[in-house]
Amino acid sequence: DKFDVEQGVIDIEDIVLDLRNRAECNGKVGMLGFCFGGRYVHLAAARLDIDAGAAFHGTAIGKNLEETDKISCPMSLHFGDKDPVVPMDEVNAIKAAYANNKNADIAVYEGADHSFSMPWHPSYHEGAAKASRQSVLKCFQAM
Repeated sequence: DKFDVEQGVIDIEDIVLDLRNRAECNGKVGMLGFCFGGRYVHLAAARLDIDAGAAFHGTAIGKNLEETDKISCPMSLHFGDKDPVVPMDEVNAIKAAYANNKNADIAVYEGADHSFSMPWHPSYHEGAAKASRQSVLKCFQAM
């Protein structure tokens, strides 16, 4: 990785602390990641005290599955079964790692490619995008 993963988590921790100290914050912080951000949602849920996490077509989550057991907050992770960036082998490993987490919702959308949630992207998949957004909203409402 060219990106410093550990520094990324430190930066996220600073943001979480800053948000919690704001008058307009009720003390709860959820984190949403797209693509590259998926790994950092997973790591923040494992290492930081976030209250909910969600990712759309999150990449590289599979690199840190050993930390999944530390996650107790609601999680909502969404993948497409045609995604070449997050292949089904990785998605299946993610599903297996989260299998005992009753607060985790992991969905795989048939026919959906990477970037399925982005309306401006050629891979946009309306059904998957709508279903995943509803699931993420439900996840965040649970915190």
